[in-house]
Amino acid sequence: MDAPGSYPSLRLRDLALGERPQERLERFGAAALSDTELLAMLLRSGCRGMDVLALASRLIAEAGSLAGLISWTEADFRRLQGIGRVKALQLVTVMEVARRVLGQSQGAAPLLNRPELIFAYFQPIVSGLAVEKLWVLCLNRKNRLIKRVEVTSGTATGSLVHPREVFRTAIREAATAVICVHNLCDASHRLCYVACRAMWSDRVFLGRVSLCAAA
Repeated sequence: MDAPGSYPSLRLRDLALGERPQERLERFGAAALSDTELLAMLLRSGCRGMDVLALASRLIAEAGSLAGLISWTEADFRRLQGIGRVKALQLVTVMEVARRVLGQSQGAAPLLNRPELIFAYFQPIVSGLAVEKLWVLCLNRKNRLIKRVEVTSGTATGSLVHPREVFRTAIREAATAVICVHNLCDASHRLCYVACRAMWSDRVFLGRVSLCAAA
């Protein structure tokens, strides 16, 4: 049994050649790989005393899950032995790509006429953000998204925006309605609240949406 605080004893050299991540990926496809194996493929190599599978397992254990890594910064990755500056930047890039793919997975013109729909649309976008941002969502007359524009990106405690920036965006896109979305991060950067309000429309269809990112 592993000692308290230790990580699973999973060593690449103990696996048969056909059971190693790269060979399994080639034979069965990415869906057949575990979270640890997928992360090991990204890491490519381990370090002295810790092979790539052990390093991948430790990363997931430290983050709590593979999804937990999406909020990690370069500094978070570099705290672990075996991850230097270049590898940390590569991992941060992969996590940002994952975040953007999730944010675009609902199609080009999602319907945003109810709080739960805005919640679902923005959850992958704000998850793990360490700074406050403000977006303008430009909608057509059917309350479908024309364009999402990030108007400002601030610090961990604030983000400033002038009304003219909001309306300039809306006018440029010929929007029928506008939703302003602002994430508020707590001290641990894990909990976000998204405040949304429809503007210049006779229908204000929501006030405030509480959105909790994964802790």
